[in-house]
Amino acid sequence: MQDHLDPKNRRRLLGRRTRPRNRSLRVEPMSRRGRLTLLALGCALGLAVGAPWVVSRLGGEAAEGSTRAGGYAGGGSGIAAPDGVFARLPVGAENAVYTYSDEPSGSASSGVTFASASSDPFAGPRLAEVIPAPFDRPDLEGPLRVEYSLDAELTRRVFKVLRNSRVERGHVIVLDPKTGRVLTYASTDPVGFPPTRAYPAASLVKIVTADALLETQAERAYDLCLYRGNPYRLRPGRLKRPKTGRRVSLEMALATSNNQCFAQFAVNDVGSLSLLDAVDRFGWLDQAGPGHDAGIVEPGSNEYQLGKLGCGLAGCRITPLHAARLAATLANGQSVEPWWVDRVVDGQGRELVGPPRPEPRRVLSRERADELREMMVRTTTRGTARSAFRDRRGRPKLGPVKVSGKTGNISGSEPRGRYEWFVGAAPADDPTVAVAVVQVHGHLWWKKSSEIAADVFSQVFCEKRRCEPQLANRYTGRLGEPAAPIFLSESGR
Repeated sequence: MQDHLDPKNRRRLLGRRTRPRNRSLRVEPMSRRGRLTLLALGCALGLAVGAPWVVSRLGGEAAEGSTRAGGYAGGGSGIAAPDGVFARLPVGAENAVYTYSDEPSGSASSGVTFASASSDPFAGPRLAEVIPAPFDRPDLEGPLRVEYSLDAELTRRVFKVLRNSRVERGHVIVLDPKTGRVLTYASTDPVGFPPTRAYPAASLVKIVTADALLETQAERAYDLCLYRGNPYRLRPGRLKRPKTGRRVSLEMALATSNNQCFAQFAVNDVGSLSLLDAVDRFGWLDQAGPGHDAGIVEPGSNEYQLGKLGCGLAGCRITPLHAARLAATLANGQSVEPWWVDRVVDGQGRELVGPPRPEPRRVLSRERADELREMMVRTTTRGTARSAFRDRRGRPKLGPVKVSGKTGNISGSEPRGRYEWFVGAAPADDPTVAVAVVQVHGHLWWKKSSEIAADVFSQVFCEKRRCEPQLANRYTGRLGEPAAPIFLSESGR
């Protein structure tokens, strides 16, 4: 079933016109409904005349239902932080991988140091970095101290996993889905494989398509999908449901990443408008965080391209942070803005004001989130990531901790290679941690992204061969009250 627009109402569907505001050069952004109908118009015209369409965010405002909170954490001085400082990632061009000393309070190699995390004596150390004050801000006295939300011990462990897995180009992001706090943001080659850029989303799109199917055709979602031949190969003749063939449920189609089934869902049940609406609700047309690219969606010019979009074979690009937010959203159905800079302090000890954080935004109901997570457990127990989450004896690596996950892989360029994803949330019944892993494989590679994710989850939930959900409390939760950091690097350069 395809979505088409009524030509008589086309003008109305385009949304309100923009107009100057207060004589400035800024224009009023289009509403979410106006954007979606414009996207649908583009897709409908593309299907009609065969013209390709590329969709990204058509307005800069926060998504509908998202209201700005009060001031950023801290900022009692009333002095604004320099532009871009809260988008600063603790992964620099000169520091591809953190190196730590053997001491728990050691320093990293590029001026990123361990700082005392809070007034809580049992809290873990906090990562901090010293940067010069900008020349165009005479009201600030440098240097500036940027204190990150990242957990130093978990970050150390994740980089060890990456080194042991011999990952040359890869990213790992660990989020607290309840607060949006970024616990780990690890990149092995931020120059050759920048973490802020958008890359082919591959089969992660199937999660969005599944949500759109449950939203628009709930009864159809529980019918068995019929497909013929290789489930991963798609051609135009496979878009229509065959009269005979193999049967599989939506849950198993998601767990086994069945391309034929999800292409059928997108073309015959969901349609272009509903699929674009779901993509927009998950925030893939916006920036996932400060300094990151917005996602890109290409609905295409015909049903075949729409089917490829729905199953992830083409048409969608996201950043690793989009993927992490996707996993975090499945925790309770809300999208929480991720943050990794806790506060910025100038040379006089004044805490600077940062941009306000948006309030959590409802993406899907809690019941729908629970349903999707339950389906995605099959990925790690009987689906494409089954072997990654079991040891050599076939036992679950994480013991009683179940993981809801989704794999994805596709060939791409810039950089050229095989892009392999895994997103997951655990424990599956009440997630406290969300993880996203993406690698670009060359001719030689050592571990799948699902295997790396399993090792990361093991670092979070296991200790001395004992795995328990409550062990994640070592890393999650809110940061305590900040204390004056003790820098052990080269004079805090």
